[in-house]
Amino acid sequence: MEINGDDIIFLFGAGASVDANIPISNQMVRHIERLIYEKEEWQEYRDLYYYLKSSIHYSDGIFGRFDEAFNVEKLLIVISEIEKRDKNIMYPFIGAWNTRLIDLAGANFQNISNLQKLIRRQLNEWVRIKNYDNASYYEAFDSLSGDIAETIKVFTLNYDLCFERVVGKRRTIETGFNKGTKDWHYSNFDNSEGKHFFLYKLHGSIDWYIDGSKLFISDDPVEHPELIFGIQHKMTSVDPYFFYSSKLREACLNEARLIVIIGYSFADDYVNIIFSQALKSKPNVRLLSVEPIWNADVNEKRKFISKKLSLDSIDQIIVEDASAKKFMTEIMNKDYFISQLHEPDDVPFKDEVLIDPVQNVQDVL
Repeated sequence: MEINGDDIIFLFGAGASVDANIPISNQMVRHIERLIYEKEEWQEYRDLYYYLKSSIHYSDGIFGRFDEAFNVEKLLIVISEIEKRDKNIMYPFIGAWNTRLIDLAGANFQNISNLQKLIRRQLNEWVRIKNYDNASYYEAFDSLSGDIAETIKVFTLNYDLCFERVVGKRRTIETGFNKGTKDWHYSNFDNSEGKHFFLYKLHGSIDWYIDGSKLFISDDPVEHPELIFGIQHKMTSVDPYFFYSSKLREACLNEARLIVIIGYSFADDYVNIIFSQALKSKPNVRLLSVEPIWNADVNEKRKFISKKLSLDSIDQIIVEDASAKKFMTEIMNKDYFISQLHEPDDVPFKDEVLIDPVQNVQDVL
């Protein structure tokens, strides 16, 4: 059996970069809560933060989602919606804002805007690592590219630059931006010749910025990067987000035989729906999830993923109990991925031993 570039796609979640000292979402929440106690510029928004956090938990509880994690992205989605005020699509149907929110939000909801700026600034600082030595484990994609020798599609939900800065040292990565003008255009993904990876950053990047109506890339991280939170923003913001989501769906449903996800928590509904559609429509497709399993066995994790994707069984789910660093440096290679592929049921002689008819006759005689 062989494997080519279209047979496999990768998707990175926050856990893919945690070994590079970039905190995951629950760690970011703990950091924010420490800042609220320790830093004067944060302290005036403490009660507002508590109100927002408790309201999010309350909202989840109403729908029976008592095990839902509170994270930075969910907080920023809520803040972004509140910040719209009367521009929110639901505003005509809402009798009045909660009186407690009005008290805490300040005049013209300025405190909401200020808290959002503080969180986004802090998020940018966490992701802007100065030394990429701790991310050197991404170099495993350099070797993988050499073995497969075709363009590989990589999708990421992260804002960091680990893949570009580490893998980009030796391999050509297409990110959609023109070399000269540095503005983004979808046509850059039309030609794969000489390109080792197509990188689709589904949530934005710390080196993206908007100028006028166009998206550009900077040589270094920018102060106010183009990052998005929430499905409605992903679908209606500037061009790349809809295009990238469409490419993820196309790759999963039409091309991939193995979907490899590293450090993903299955918290994005639109990503889960795409995976679910792919697995349900193509029984030979396998989804390989890489993450450390702390308080459950592999089969329990497979059941969790199957439930998240609304699957009837766990047969198409593979779980590798490993950190991103361990997986990339000790496990990941071409032969490993070939071993995880599953032949379609209609492949002739899939599991049969081929018999030489002449030899068979001689044996009988």
